[in-house]
Amino acid sequence: MKIVGIVGSNAPFSHNRLLLQYIGYKFWQLFDLEILEITDVPLFNQSDDQTDNPVIQNLAHKIAAADGVIIATPEHNHTTSAALKSTIEWLSYQIHPFDGKPVMIVGASYYQQGSSRAQLHLRQILDSPGVNAMVLPGNEFLLGNAKEAFDSHYHLKNEATINFLGTCLENFVKYVGLVNGLNAPNEEILKPAGANESTPVSTDANSGASASWNASVAPVAKPITSNSTSPFDKTLDDIFGPDLGIEGKDILDTVALD
Repeated sequence: MKIVGIVGSNAPFSHNRLLLQYIGYKFWQLFDLEILEITDVPLFNQSDDQTDNPVIQNLAHKIAAADGVIIATPEHNHTTSAALKSTIEWLSYQIHPFDGKPVMIVGASYYQQGSSRAQLHLRQILDSPGVNAMVLPGNEFLLGNAKEAFDSHYHLKNEATINFLGTCLENFVKYVGLVNGLNAPNEEILKPAGANESTPVSTDANSGASASWNASVAPVAKPITSNSTSPFDKTLDDIFGPDLGIEGKDILDTVALD
């Protein structure tokens, strides 16, 4: 699985960069992580369209090609950084690489809040129509007191923090598979198992529909109800917990299958 991590700061030294580097080092077995910088992204200006800027194009191509994205945001004056906000503006103006893309938010800050307010605002930004990212619900990793959180090798020191981070990342991996499965083309989702172009299919003389095809697709196309025990809903329960009340229909409502 290919994941890109975006450093939400353009500062030469950033604890959010350290956090992404640690994720890539510690949890390498979960996915391949490539860290992207926004240092050279110009300030967004609608009157001076720089969508074709190589820096912006590189970010867009990397995001589009990845299975998912992890954004590490600092907190500046109760919100995310101006550099990150400007980057997202460019990536939602003329181009839309975040559209339908699974995204996880993490963050580190100097104080106890751990970028909680910045993460809340970033969720709202990523949910806007021009961005339309699929942000992982719950699983909020908020690294407070970042100056004291890392040892001399820039590894996280607290074992409970490391374990919680690992749980969040494992849930994100499940979520990436879930969302990307829903984003697959209709013909891939609905194609009967074992079917191919050379397989003859009998059709209903009245409707022209394939009886055998419909029968094989029925379990996939069946509406998901609140009492569903499908693997789809079981995966959601594994990620978010049964008490959160997220069902397959909640995800289907937000993902276009066409």
